[in-house]
Amino acid sequence: MKNDSLYTVLALAILALVVGPIGIAVFVLGFVHGDSPCVLCWAQRTGMILIALTGLFILRFGPRPRYVGLAVLISVHGLYMGARHSALHLGRDIGQGFSIEILGAHTYTWSAFIFWCALALMGVLLLLMKDDGARGAVRDPGRLGRGTMILFLVAVAANAFQAFAAVGPPPFMGQGDPIRFSFNPRHWVWSLEEWSPAPISWRGRYAIEKPDLEGLGTDWRQGPVAGVQPLPVKRGLRVSAALNGGITDLATEPASGQFLVTTDAHGVYLLDGDLGRVLRHTVVDPGFSVDLGQLTGVTFVTPRTFLVLGHNKSFVLLEEAQGSGDPSDRYRYFLESFDAFDELRRSRLATVRARMNYVMSVGYGGDTDSLYTVTVPNRRYPALVISRFARGDLKLSEEYRPRLGAGLALTGEERSLDEYYVTGVAIDGEHLYAVSAAYSTLLVFDLRRRELTAAHGLEGPEQPTGLALRSDELYVVNGDGDVLVVEKPAP
Repeated sequence: MKNDSLYTVLALAILALVVGPIGIAVFVLGFVHGDSPCVLCWAQRTGMILIALTGLFILRFGPRPRYVGLAVLISVHGLYMGARHSALHLGRDIGQGFSIEILGAHTYTWSAFIFWCALALMGVLLLLMKDDGARGAVRDPGRLGRGTMILFLVAVAANAFQAFAAVGPPPFMGQGDPIRFSFNPRHWVWSLEEWSPAPISWRGRYAIEKPDLEGLGTDWRQGPVAGVQPLPVKRGLRVSAALNGGITDLATEPASGQFLVTTDAHGVYLLDGDLGRVLRHTVVDPGFSVDLGQLTGVTFVTPRTFLVLGHNKSFVLLEEAQGSGDPSDRYRYFLESFDAFDELRRSRLATVRARMNYVMSVGYGGDTDSLYTVTVPNRRYPALVISRFARGDLKLSEEYRPRLGAGLALTGEERSLDEYYVTGVAIDGEHLYAVSAAYSTLLVFDLRRRELTAAHGLEGPEQPTGLALRSDELYVVNGDGDVLVVEKPAP
């Protein structure tokens, strides 16, 4: 293929870029429909203009490596900006997004595709170019090239005018939610809002610290709820069974009285009713298929089936194995003890209000046939959120931040329920019992009214990590295996 033909293809590609996304964006979407770009949109549109400009340099001066390399770098940056912008909205419900749709996709998703096409076209042109074609030389761009240059200047001038109207001169830099474009200067809004300081991290808003009990205050008298009184202790126990790792949660099966324990070494243990003997156990492979993270919650769903939850809301549904079976069939799921359990499902719980928070607890409510989780706070998003998932499909059914019930008060205007660090839950009818490692407090929530109805201090093991309900007794356990048994308080 001759280089002249390649230049024609390049000129047509630049023309398509100028007339298409660059021109349509300003003349049709902007001047006709009043669509104004946000700061991220401007970054993407600027990248397209620079790619077109670099292409014009190649038409005039030949494919010098510096031009081709610059076009590649701009396209890579454009791909990043398109992905970054799309990532803000792709997780929304179907049809939701930002600004105008084109062929069913919002404009910012098209930008990533356009930059990908630019990279692909440059690769094809380089493959088809002769070995000596990379030597730059001043050349006549031809009528097609000159026409493309003129249209490019017109499109850039129009974009510059729209940018001045929507963004303004420095130090103004546009808005995250831009104002509808107008040719009337009285409707122009120039803003400094994007200069507001924001935390900087490679992971942006997803730079959330992992759950950590270190440094949490354990005195229930210092908690945010006023008037808290301690629960009387019935007795103290200890998990004497041999476990690998520290205990992260505790659950009990009502009929048999057996206990389930998870550990920070990804162990799952079925114990007898005295917490002294391991009946069966396994070590879950946390990295197979779905990353389970740190195991922080466990609950019985049926007498033989239970759900194990990771701090990142990923879960594995296990069932006691009947017969030894073939251990090789379970090898991929477990790291040891392949004959104890069958893995029924491994997936993730998806939330809305709780999506930026980790969890350290899970409980099953038979009245609603649902699973419940409670978030732990972090520095960016200190929120206590209760989420309910229907057992049938494990989809989110309900989610809320509970309010303070009648008769309860906070110890100060700056205090809130978000200070509690829930590490274990147990469900009894319409009430959720939660133990908080912060302030060693037992919290009682009314699931129907969505409110905290009572709070009780625990004079037991510091920094509890799990909670189980058996009959009318609550078992509070910590990582070392110390267990505090208290009477289930009245709601």
